Amino acid sequence: MIVLRILTVAMICLAATSVDPLRIAVAQEENTGPNINVVREVGGTLRLQTASDKRFRGVEEWRIFVHADGSRTMTLTKDFIAANALQIMTAHVDADFRPIDVYATYWTLDGYRGSIRAAVDGNELRAVSEGPYGRIEDVVEVPHELSIVTHGESMNGWYLWQGERDDEGIHRATYFNFNPAPDGSALVKGRLHPATYEYFGTETVTVPAGTFATERYLLGNIDIWYYGEDRVLVKQSLRGDDKEYILTKLELVTPE
Repeated sequence: MIVLRILTVAMICLAATSVDPLRIAVAQEENTGPNINVVREVGGTLRLQTASDKRFRGVEEWRIFVHADGSRTMTLTKDFIAANALQIMTAHVDADFRPIDVYATYWTLDGYRGSIRAAVDGNELRAVSEGPYGRIEDVVEVPHELSIVTHGESMNGWYLWQGERDDEGIHRATYFNFNPAPDGSALVKGRLHPATYEYFGTETVTVPAGTFATERYLLGNIDIWYYGEDRVLVKQSLRGDDKEYILTKLELVTPE
């Protein structure tokens, strides 16, 4: 009798919450094939080092997920040992590499500095900065040809989608640039600014991860060599500075 009353009460509760009691016992069938949200997955490792004597300075571990609609998501961890800095970030871009949603969080020598998230909807960018010193929200009007710079090195190939990339020469660009190491009591914040980059054409580059037919660009004082449809950063060097970044591992993960 007690068991019957308990079952009756349970059935009444389920009915009150509009849940069909006959369906709760049917477990959702698990997916045993590829994830429908991932068409292709690529992963890699980038070594941060001095250009002169190849002294180790840090490492980036990253993964790119290509989705069915052509959009891409990159997750990245930058362990910048030489500067006692740690950066963890995610960028979601559309099929043309225009940013949709970008998030980054930063640690420096002074500890946790905060995070920033920027989301783009049409020509409006909304950014939220949070951290030990409070919270700031910004709304900025942006052009269609826009990139969001997080300072994750492996994302640098994604910032060059703007304009006619196939023509050698100088091209205009617009960036919303994160500040990963604010001073004093400032928050991690972003600002919009114009810039230019130069395209030099194709160039074969050999690094520990292999030999690649790359496209070479100059963004400010940064020489960038990237490879393939996912714009994988193969090599990067800073003009006038003893720093370079090289790809040491590249892995293609194909859904079974």
